Amino acid sequence: MKPRLSSQDIAKKKSLVNEKITSNEIRLVGDNGSIIIRTSEALKKAQELNQDLICIAPNSNPPVCKIMDFGKFLYQEKKRKKEQSKKQVVTELKEIQFRPAIGVGDIKVKAKKIQEFLAQGHKVKLIMQMKGREIGMKDFCNGKYQDFVGFLENFEYDLPPKWQGNKVLAILKKSAIL
Repeated sequence: MKPRLSSQDIAKKKSLVNEKITSNEIRLVGDNGSIIIRTSEALKKAQELNQDLICIAPNSNPPVCKIMDFGKFLYQEKKRKKEQSKKQVVTELKEIQFRPAIGVGDIKVKAKKIQEFLAQGHKVKLIMQMKGREIGMKDFCNGKYQDFVGFLENFEYDLPPKWQGNKVLAILKKSAIL
């Protein structure tokens, strides 16, 4: 059989191909169904067709194999993994920081950015940091935090706001109810 890939390439992919299949019998899958056949006979069929015998399910009993070009098999596997990664939803944790002395215009800009993050499905970590005398004015800081949150819509708390030293931390997520 004419090798399309070297034995080192096949070893790197960790696939059971051709002579590396050690089972006596295999289930050979093709266009016209599947049959249980001896491995040596399946290898002869693959050689006649100038193809490779590839084990696609080595853990089943008997192992499931297919006759096809190994390069094409690797290409299809790579393509399938790429499709799966496209369908995965990755949520990031975005962070927005502000101080109690923030102006109304700045609040609107940050609130607009938070709305964009929430619309994209990300979570937002909201941090209000106090400095100096602001730490002692908790009522003022709570009021400013509520003013900031008042500009936001369609969100819920993943982690409600809590004081941690000189910071107020909260994690927001998009509201399930629209």
